[in-house]
Amino acid sequence: MAYVTETYVVYYKEKLIGYFFYHDDGTVMYRSYAIPCEYEEPLRALGLDKTYEDMTEIPFFTALFTEEHRVPGRKQRIYQDGEVTAKRKPGSTDETFYVYRRSAQEGDPDYSPLPHDAPHYEGAKTPEGMREWASWYAFRKMDDGTFQAELDEAWWWGGGHNDGGTIRVEIPEEWEALPYAEFLQQVVTLAAAAHYGFTAELLLQKKGLREFFGY
Repeated sequence: MAYVTETYVVYYKEKLIGYFFYHDDGTVMYRSYAIPCEYEEPLRALGLDKTYEDMTEIPFFTALFTEEHRVPGRKQRIYQDGEVTAKRKPGSTDETFYVYRRSAQEGDPDYSPLPHDAPHYEGAKTPEGMREWASWYAFRKMDDGTFQAELDEAWWWGGGHNDGGTIRVEIPEEWEALPYAEFLQQVVTLAAAAHYGFTAELLLQKKGLREFFGY
């Protein structure tokens, strides 16, 4: 069984049209996705109107993935040819900076005395007293040098309900040109961090975070 080693998200006129995959056995695959009617004809001309399974080569992408078509000045690998753009999905690394962990003990670098929870307001029949909380809040360095904001949330109302999930959001590369304090003001808007009471001021106090982001 072949495993995916790299994934590219493919857009036409900024509209998601498919996914391109490299496999560890040398094969490639393109999976077409929800093509709008008005794009069917031009995408058919490019050969991007259908799914290709287990190919050794897909001509359009062989021509696209060259330095000639790579968007310059970006850490993330992005290729563009005409109206088609393919963006590589970065892979995770072990380089993670935890701002907060609910399970951290006092004295740990990711400990915080703040509860970092909020009332849960989803839907008309939300049980009274139901709460949401952040299990952790962290930043992760990706394998292309970009960063993601990551927050794990859960909900509880005292009657056994337990739900939630991990939110992961790319931090735009262009924000890294901002002064550090302004950068954090932007970052804290991602992954629902502000909803749980995290602030740029709190991030400014975290030792080592400036160096983690390369400032």
